[in-house]
Amino acid sequence: MTDKQLTDVELHEMQTSEPSVLDEQWSELVDDWQSQPYEKVDITQLVKQLKKRTLAAKTVLGLDVLATISLFAALVYSLSEQVIDWATVIYLSFGAFGSLIYTVIEFNIRIKTWRMDASDPKQAFEKNISGIKGAIQYANLWLISCFAILPIGNWYIWEVSKTSEKPIWPAYLFANLLIVVMLVGAYLYKRKRVKELNELNKIING
Repeated sequence: MTDKQLTDVELHEMQTSEPSVLDEQWSELVDDWQSQPYEKVDITQLVKQLKKRTLAAKTVLGLDVLATISLFAALVYSLSEQVIDWATVIYLSFGAFGSLIYTVIEFNIRIKTWRMDASDPKQAFEKNISGIKGAIQYANLWLISCFAILPIGNWYIWEVSKTSEKPIWPAYLFANLLIVVMLVGAYLYKRKRVKELNELNKIING
C-alpha cells in the first residue's frame, strides 16, 4: 500500500469519525444549556418584565429631556428681561446645566442595556441583569442629584426671601421636605434593585 493510499485511508477514517465528534460536542452544548441558571427563571415573565421596565425607563428619560429643555427656556427668558434677577439666573443656570449632565449620564447608563439583544433565554437573562445594574447606577445618580440640589435650593430661597415680605420658613420646609422624599424614594428604589440582583446572583452561584 502506498503512502497516498495510507493518507486516503486515514482521511476516510477521519471523515467517518467527524459525526461522532460533532454529536459529542452537541450533546455537551445541550447539557450546558440545560444547566444554565436562567433555566430556573420564568423566561416569559422575565421578557415581559424587561419590556415594562424598558418602557418605564424611556418614559422617565423623555420627561428628563423635557425638563432640561424647559429649564433652558426659562433661563433664556430670565436673561431677556429688562431687569435681570441674578439669583434666579444663577439658580436656573445650575438647574439647566445640571439637568443636562444628569440626562446625558442617565442616557449612557440606560443605552447599554437597551442595545442588548434578548432573542433567546440566555440573552434575556443577561439583559435583565444588565438592566438591574443600570437601575442601581441610576439610583446612585438620583441620590447624588438630590444632595446637589439641597444647597443651591436653600441658597435660592434665602436670596428670594430678602425681597419678600412673606415668612421664609414655609418655603424652606417645603423644599427640604421634597428633597427628603426624593432621597427616600431613591434609597428604596436602589435597595429593591440590589435585592433583585442578589437573588439573581444566588441563582447563578447556586
